[in-house]
Amino acid sequence: MAALRLPRAPATAALAGAGFPHRLPAPEQPPPVRGPNRAHLNALLTSYGRRGRIRDAQQLFDQMPHRDVISWTALLTAYADAGDPTSARLVFDAMPRRNAASWNALLWLYLRSGRPATAHALFCKMPAKNAVSYGAMITGLAREGMLREARAVFGEMPPPWRNPVGSNAMMAGYLRAGELGMALRVFKGMAVRDVISWSAMVDGLCKYGTVLHARRLFDAMPERNVVSWTSMIRGYVKRGMCRDGLLLFLDMRREGVQVNTTTLSVVLDACAQASLVGEGIQVHSLMIGMGFEIDTFLGDSLIIMYSRFGFMVDAKRAFASMKHKDIVSWNSLVTGYVQNNMIEEAHVLFKLMPERDAVSWTSLVVGFANRGWMREAVELFEQMPGKDEVAWTAVISSFIANGDCASAVRWFCRMSQEGHKPNTVAFSCLLSALASLALLNQGLQAHAYAVNMGWLFDSAVHTSLVTMYAKCGRLAEAHRVFSNISNPSLIATNSMITAFAQHGLAEDALQLFNRMRNDGQRPNHVTFLGILTACARAGLVQQGYNHFESMRSVYGIEPNLDHYTCMVDLLGRAGLLDEALKVINSMPQKDYPDAWAALLSSSRLHSNLAFAKLAAQRLLEMDPCNATANSVLSNMFSSAGVKDEEMLKVTQLSNMASKSPGYSLIIQDKMYWRRLNSMRLRLPPGPPTWPVFGNLLQLSPLPHKDFARFCTKYGPLVYLRLGTIDAITTDDPEVIREILIRQDEVFASRPRTLAAVHLAYGCGDVALAPLGPNWKRMRRVCMEHLLTTKRLESFAAHRAQEAEHLCQFVWAKAQSGKPVNLREVLGAFSMNNVTRMLLGKQYFGIQSAGPGEAMEFMHITHELFFLLGLIYLGDYLPAWRWLDPYGCEKKMREVEKKVDDFHQKIIDEHRKARETKRSASLDDDDSKEEMDFVDVLLSLPGENGKEHMDDVEIKALMQDMIAAATDTSSVTNEWVMAEVIKNPRVLRRIQEELDAVIGRDRMVAESDLAHLPYLRCVVRESFRMHPAGPFLIPHESLKPTTIMGYHIPARTRVFINTHALGRNPRVWDGVDEFRPERHLPAEQGGRVEISHLPDFKILPFSAGKRKCPGAPLGVALVLMALARLFHCFDWSPPDGLRPEDVDTQEVYGMTMPKATPLVAVATPRLPPHMYTPPL
Repeated sequence: MAALRLPRAPATAALAGAGFPHRLPAPEQPPPVRGPNRAHLNALLTSYGRRGRIRDAQQLFDQMPHRDVISWTALLTAYADAGDPTSARLVFDAMPRRNAASWNALLWLYLRSGRPATAHALFCKMPAKNAVSYGAMITGLAREGMLREARAVFGEMPPPWRNPVGSNAMMAGYLRAGELGMALRVFKGMAVRDVISWSAMVDGLCKYGTVLHARRLFDAMPERNVVSWTSMIRGYVKRGMCRDGLLLFLDMRREGVQVNTTTLSVVLDACAQASLVGEGIQVHSLMIGMGFEIDTFLGDSLIIMYSRFGFMVDAKRAFASMKHKDIVSWNSLVTGYVQNNMIEEAHVLFKLMPERDAVSWTSLVVGFANRGWMREAVELFEQMPGKDEVAWTAVISSFIANGDCASAVRWFCRMSQEGHKPNTVAFSCLLSALASLALLNQGLQAHAYAVNMGWLFDSAVHTSLVTMYAKCGRLAEAHRVFSNISNPSLIATNSMITAFAQHGLAEDALQLFNRMRNDGQRPNHVTFLGILTACARAGLVQQGYNHFESMRSVYGIEPNLDHYTCMVDLLGRAGLLDEALKVINSMPQKDYPDAWAALLSSSRLHSNLAFAKLAAQRLLEMDPCNATANSVLSNMFSSAGVKDEEMLKVTQLSNMASKSPGYSLIIQDKMYWRRLNSMRLRLPPGPPTWPVFGNLLQLSPLPHKDFARFCTKYGPLVYLRLGTIDAITTDDPEVIREILIRQDEVFASRPRTLAAVHLAYGCGDVALAPLGPNWKRMRRVCMEHLLTTKRLESFAAHRAQEAEHLCQFVWAKAQSGKPVNLREVLGAFSMNNVTRMLLGKQYFGIQSAGPGEAMEFMHITHELFFLLGLIYLGDYLPAWRWLDPYGCEKKMREVEKKVDDFHQKIIDEHRKARETKRSASLDDDDSKEEMDFVDVLLSLPGENGKEHMDDVEIKALMQDMIAAATDTSSVTNEWVMAEVIKNPRVLRRIQEELDAVIGRDRMVAESDLAHLPYLRCVVRESFRMHPAGPFLIPHESLKPTTIMGYHIPARTRVFINTHALGRNPRVWDGVDEFRPERHLPAEQGGRVEISHLPDFKILPFSAGKRKCPGAPLGVALVLMALARLFHCFDWSPPDGLRPEDVDTQEVYGMTMPKATPLVAVATPRLPPHMYTPPL
């Protein structure tokens, strides 16, 4: 009997069901049937199905002269694997004879397609079921949550087949539903267990049980595979026991178990959570050594890990190395930038994303809010296409973090009105806002809302309710809510203890403290702060002292300054002023104002004038205008009947002091109004001023040293009056962080100096422009078109060529026996790199554009830097502009004309070249790989619908690129060379590192620069001692603000003294010693960042909105030049000089070069053929 053949209609329908067009030829013809070998044809048919070639499989099946059940099953399996149940069912129904494999294939297809009822009906019709059939049915039903039906099928399963297949399926279903007890019952009842059984149970115990029980089961496993190890490691990591997870990973490696991408991803997460920098880098190295390709899964883990370490350069590098990026990859990098306060970079990346989801938008909204940019955060939120409850919660919590609780309440109401259901986190934010505003009635309504929503068993809601009632003065309601918590968290307990303490109920606070200890809760520093406050207000001296001592001895908690202040208050209220003073003297920081204020208050309480005078004296030393100290002391003198000159002096000081503003909250027509008491504004301390000139006459030709002297004398924040301009200066990292990060929105503008107006095209550039729409647009052009990673990488070959030219020039000098003028050599290297990227020209070297044009370029650049760094009196005294006795403004106009003519010449040359290409019918597709920066700018559209950017805008950006990347990098390189030649031990260590990483058989490449930590430390140390400029480009405040309690007026000019920051003895030890080792990371193999770290101890590229956008390019130019020079040559001073005789005198200006050019002798240290270009 001939084999049956499917009718053509079903076959065509099958193809259509699989997504193939009707009667179209196949994209590739299957190989012809070579013979009647049925086994060969069945194998080929199976192969087509596994590779997804359904058309080929169908055509081969149609051409087969004889088909058996294996042939039919192979075709059915092909359709099943392709996810086409309709075509698979047609084949199944047409089969003349079926075997268990054909039934199981269709069964699996129905289960995978989410049709468990159809699968169960088919299962019931099966004439003969095997273990695979039962296992598939149980697994499918359990996956759909139909555990009762799965259990029934398991009961029907013949006992010999239940273990381990059926039991494993049931166990997986119970664990997926979170029913650990039922899963354990199945596991214990198994007569035979395989590695899958053990691994599933270990994973279940990690998720729903305890890690201890999971580890015991893991240790008892007779056999372990990579899944078992990974499950146990993941269990440790999920419970926060990251180090235990890493130790288990080491055991896994010792036993020779082959890891997979899931294992490595879990280990990377462990390193990230525990901030184990060295271990994380080692795991990354292991991945590379084992040949793992950075797929999407591993790439995301690497990005997250490096982001948590703060190594955003490495995170970005991991992102760039991923061949395939999904939206999670993009979101991970955006979130990393936000977490590291690199909001500008996050914004740029956000705009480049091919697609965005709610996580993308929410991350950037949070980033804007963290900077205090609530207006921009709200605008971005309004543009968000699909707002979910997480995004709403982020906005509400951001308002609270920025101190606008009233807006947080309004936005929560808007969230509900627009149909979005709030979650418990958003509701907790609402309660926090109501507590801060002391809105009890609204708080009661919120409590009722929580009852209706069924949130009373949520720990976060409970804790927020306790805090809200306590702050609103309703202690009974707060305690009632707390009592209804079955297992109160430590946060909830601390809130209740603090509430008792603030209301003077010390006994209740202590009883709750004892109860929490008996329940096994371990107190923290917040707990003891509440207990000490309670003891102080109740006069429980001995109990308070005992609790204070137990912090260290029993719980290992180091008391902080607030704990010491509570002890001063406790002893002082009890009249033990001597003991209170001893506590202050034992504090790690004896000039803590709150502690002395507590002593002053106690002295007033007990009318002890001697202690009051001492406390007030210390407070006034820290703050000469402290209104509280002056007022209290004045009143005490008056009460004591003192009538001498001291009393009169104190009274006068009290009248002069500024008092802290008070405010009251008024609720009227659902609007909140704050009425501030009138107050006298208190400016930061500073030197006395002269009439008209202010402090201008106190400045020497080295103003950065004058400003440093002021900071040493008056404190970290100094106020100056420069003519008609308010100014502040600082060399303190904390004040700098406050200005550039926390109040970046206030200080992100620039002053309109005459030099900037004349030499930066009316402040129309990026570096010197005031904050506004024009600056944002020009910066966007830089970040999105000029300084992108892709474009900078496209010029990597040019940078490599210039590095080769640099080494060849120095080698030629060394061969002739002549010393090298490093200022000229490094200046040419920087200039060539910049001009090749910017203008498409090389001004020095073999392919020079001409010595005349090169000298003109250099001359203009030097004049620019001189004039931009000039402190011109006309900026501070307007009348001076009419005199201009030194002709400074006239000189600015002359240089302005030269600069404009030079830039216009370059633009005209580029326009002419573009026209020549068009007329010659050449390809003019603006290929980015062949375009310099001017070409790019000429190709961009202008503003307000213009076809191209204005020439003025292009010139302003050209000017920024020239000024930012030429003199600064060459000055930095010259200083590094000078300090290294002066310290031969540093040179030896650099060369040892270079030889270890690169060897002596090849040149340094840009990819090597990240692996030279000591060289990077050397550059960082040079930036500390010799920053590129004495000050950052001045900032200007947009509105009045407060720093360190001092009032800063609007339009105050800000001078951040980077030179003094690097030599501040309060920040650095041995400020005059060149010690790169001080910058080595504590973790072995840790990343050395050249830009500013969170400690803000050096600031080479500024920070915040006005951070230098070309920082990556500047770092690459500096490191490449130095690495090549130190790798290729030994360096020594010219004949007759010792290393310690190298001059390090500076010259003041916008940049600070050496007073005399650095000249040194180079000695080649590599084989001769390394210096000669290949033929």
